[in-house]
Amino acid sequence: MKKAVRQETEKYTIKQVLSNNLFLLRHIGKVSPWRIPLVMINAMADWSKGLIFRVFAVGYVLNQIQSRASFQRIFYVVGLLALLSFACHLVNILLKNCFFPRSDLRIQSHLMKLAFDKARKADLECYENTEYYERHIRALNALKSRPGMVLDSTEMLFGALFGFLALSGLALSLDGFMILFIALQILANFVFARKENYQRRAYEVELAEANRQADYIRRVHYMPEYARELRTTHISDVLFRRFAAATQNGIRVIEKHGLKCAIYRLFVDAVCTRMGYYLVILFAAYRILVLRNMMIGDGLMVAMAMFSVTEALLDQENSFFQLHEHAMYIGDLKDFLDYEPKIREDSAGAVPAMPVEELRAENLSFSYSGSRRKVIDNISFTIKGGQTVAIVGHNGAGKSTLVKLLMRLYEPDSGKICLNDREIGAYKLSAYRDCFSTVFQDFKVFSLTVGENILMRRAAEGDAELLAESLRASGMSERVSSFPYGTDTMMTREFDDGGISLSGGQAQKIALSRLYAKNAPIAILDEPSSALDPIAEYELFENMKRICEGRTVIFISHRLSGAISADVIFMMEQGQIIERGNHESLMRQNGKYAEMFRKQAEKYEEKFALRTPSHTGRMT
Repeated sequence: MKKAVRQETEKYTIKQVLSNNLFLLRHIGKVSPWRIPLVMINAMADWSKGLIFRVFAVGYVLNQIQSRASFQRIFYVVGLLALLSFACHLVNILLKNCFFPRSDLRIQSHLMKLAFDKARKADLECYENTEYYERHIRALNALKSRPGMVLDSTEMLFGALFGFLALSGLALSLDGFMILFIALQILANFVFARKENYQRRAYEVELAEANRQADYIRRVHYMPEYARELRTTHISDVLFRRFAAATQNGIRVIEKHGLKCAIYRLFVDAVCTRMGYYLVILFAAYRILVLRNMMIGDGLMVAMAMFSVTEALLDQENSFFQLHEHAMYIGDLKDFLDYEPKIREDSAGAVPAMPVEELRAENLSFSYSGSRRKVIDNISFTIKGGQTVAIVGHNGAGKSTLVKLLMRLYEPDSGKICLNDREIGAYKLSAYRDCFSTVFQDFKVFSLTVGENILMRRAAEGDAELLAESLRASGMSERVSSFPYGTDTMMTREFDDGGISLSGGQAQKIALSRLYAKNAPIAILDEPSSALDPIAEYELFENMKRICEGRTVIFISHRLSGAISADVIFMMEQGQIIERGNHESLMRQNGKYAEMFRKQAEKYEEKFALRTPSHTGRMT
């Protein structure tokens, strides 16, 4: 691990450090053009107010006292220096409290929008790639604080350069010999700060994995979807053992790198910096007290000037090391933003002609990245426009993967998919996907209003009727009308104490409302009745048939009660379609479909029997 980390850090040359930091600064300049110039002004003002007091004011006053100058003269000069210092301080205060915070929010919003767009356009297979997923997380984490840190380092670098140029001439004119102390400090600091930088990067990278595991377990213990399992099982004990193991890994990383980082920091702070300060003070005292060739004020001035020059040079060096560190994280961000998806959303293409005449798959095969197992194995079929098609089979048969291929969320390994006799790759991606209204099995409810969760876009004037129809179609109209603000009620209580929490079945009906609201020519439902009881499931399919009349409907299920009325049923097993036909023909075949249907029918009969009153009037 240490070797890999060292290779990762050492690959950043000076050119790459500058390139990565300039990449981020260019983005900052696009959204906040005055930010970088004002950062430079703030740096000059910050250094100037310190130099006025530490170098000029005190040294001047002591020299005037020693030469017995008049108080009036001292008063005027010090008053002028105080006004200049106040003006510099005012610039700092206004920029840091008024302009910079607004600029920070605009910068973060701009960069987050870039990251969100990239995440939305990235191929779905990327989320099955651990390397991509880790880079994605690091990139988003870098956006939280890294832009501000780069600006701070830029300010430090420019301010240090300004201070060095302003004071180096003064320091050399007063005593050029003292430049030797600076050179020795800078050299020592360069050696040890560089070693510390590499060591700390290795420390952070190795600690990140342990922290990620611990963060996951912390998150599980406050997220509401895990609350029931945590309270009704002993899984919390298992999780805590994992948490303890992650903590131990973190301790081992600290033991491995912590002492080395401390030693390098000790040399940088104590030996390289503090020792040089004391040597300069002693040398100035020697000239004043022993050689007697320097006034007290000049001695203090040269000492403070040398301290400031040393500080400026050290700041320049430290800022470069900071920029080197930033470059590593910005590299993750650049890699993430530079990623080009295989399935491009902005690619040119035709818009599918309506109505849908047929959706056809020919010799379709697909395996997930890193796996040799074919999830879809040489499938061919044709779905005619207006048909209701049921794709059924046991869990893991490849049903949901097949639908993702139809929606072009993945590219097949071989074979092709055609819509209206044209390969789907020839269509503009957004236009092709607009042909589908989809409710996935693992649908998500967002912390937004009910209306936004149904429309899955910004609400507009005239949407009230569409929302009402969608809720009636899914059977949620009466329930939503009881909410405090109707369709404007927030879902979940994460950001609103007045938000509502729905049962699994109710949330699924909200998700089904999306299907009706979009009204695309092809409707896809992935396990639409998984959270519903048999009666609600029957009502769902009746509503679906009524609302989707004239549309092509594809629904996936391992529960076969809804498949009875489908025009075509595809029975899948191990990535292949092993049987096809309507319900009656498949029952006559007496194959896998018929066997599965009879077993489920027996379970349904048992459930209905429990609901049937006995002769005593009680429920059996």
